[in-house]
Amino acid sequence: MHLLRQAYPFEYRTAGGLDAEAQADLWVTVSGSRAVLVLRGCPIGDVPAAMNTLHHTWLPYLLHPETQMLALALHPRREGVKARALVLPLSA
Repeated sequence: MHLLRQAYPFEYRTAGGLDAEAQADLWVTVSGSRAVLVLRGCPIGDVPAAMNTLHHTWLPYLLHPETQMLALALHPRREGVKARALVLPLSA
């Protein structure tokens, strides 16, 4: 896999109607058949809104329609706790 985009900043609208910002990394295989999307700086409760924004504005221009994608939400490292990632279900 190679890194296609790193720390891509994007804005999304939360379910509460507030504008928020997050970053995304996109890793893709050479063939383009598989991809891994990593969301950073996005609270878990806002992930559906952030994913919806990316599915409509960014991902269609970078990935083939038949690409299988795994999405992860990164929990930042806190003192004494390792960084963690939550695997997100893809519904779009």
